Amino acid sequence: CTFTFPTATAGRGFTLLLKQDATGSRTVTWPSSVKWPGGTAPTITSTASKMDKYVFVADGANWIASNAGQDYL
Repeated sequence: CTFTFPTATAGRGFTLLLKQDATGSRTVTWPSSVKWPGGTAPTITSTASKMDKYVFVADGANWIASNAGQDYL
């Protein structure tokens, strides 16, 4: 899945629940405006039907991302 995020308006934010389908092993491509701690996006859970949680907050130019938990359900 390739995500397209809205313009990073300062102070806006959202939570994304990313769930694998029954097949699993799906991948994600994050927009270049998403900035992860240490400059590296986490590896998403690839197990079928499992879910990860991510939080994004805009600083006015980028989406500051954090991994809020993985391998739910």
